[in-house]
Amino acid sequence: MHFAARYLVRVTELSIVVPTYNTAELTLRCCRAALAAMPPSSELIVVDDGSSDDTAELLAREVPSARVVRLAANGGFAVAANRGVAEARGSIVLLLNSDAIVDVVALRAMLEAFAADAKLGVAGAALLDEDETPQWSGGRTPTLLWLAAVVSGAGAFVSRGRRRGGGERLRRDVDWVSGAAMAFRREVWSAAGPLDERFRFYCQDLAFCLAARDAGWQVRIVPEARVIHARGATIAPGDSLHHDPERLWLDLLDWGRARYGRAWSALARVVLIAAAWARVAARGFKRDAVFRAARALSR
Repeated sequence: MHFAARYLVRVTELSIVVPTYNTAELTLRCCRAALAAMPPSSELIVVDDGSSDDTAELLAREVPSARVVRLAANGGFAVAANRGVAEARGSIVLLLNSDAIVDVVALRAMLEAFAADAKLGVAGAALLDEDETPQWSGGRTPTLLWLAAVVSGAGAFVSRGRRRGGGERLRRDVDWVSGAAMAFRREVWSAAGPLDERFRFYCQDLAFCLAARDAGWQVRIVPEARVIHARGATIAPGDSLHHDPERLWLDLLDWGRARYGRAWSALARVVLIAAAWARVAARGFKRDAVFRAARALSR
């Protein structure tokens, strides 16, 4: 048994880790697609982050080959992801959102990208809406101007323009990739991980990728690794924004403070508060998610 266990560790090439919280049906769909696309030397781990919707029972019945790790209480995405990676045996680990569906060749494309370039440390998927419209899958290190565009709502227009770039544009190295489908080498996790559990929901992927680059690794989007991503289905289902602005804006501000320092953070807070309230004013001061986010940023 001891020898067999050591051999199993050695030959596991890819571990897919799916954190989930009360998204049972989405998780089942995600797992079925992943299992259909997985190379033989792979494993699928689902971390049930204290769900109350019988996620674990559904998966045990419908996809018994998936290994389910159950957490007693909901700790958040980063907590669940870190636990899953700790359980993983693969030399390559893919963090996959429960609202993501991998294309049948996506996993092989990612593994081939790592095999072709020893300096590649983190690989992101080419994310698509369900109608196959490209999503923003990664980019350069955020600046204050970029953050202000996100908070003001102007970032949506910038994003639409960038998404028209096509596959060749995606081939260049980037500074960060989306954690919705983010693969990395085990050595990179040792150098740049684990994910920062202090963030509310966003920016863990951003901080991890930048730490990997700081450690000398390359970060890249793999255009052949196509993944359908139901944006916001895990955190803001049914919301036209496809995200939770309160958690996003506060996480971005916290990330910027850690990256650029307190002086930058003080200026950024003033700029982002102004951008937030300008957006609220443009929407007629509706008491919706944007209004609540502006109030939270102003505290």
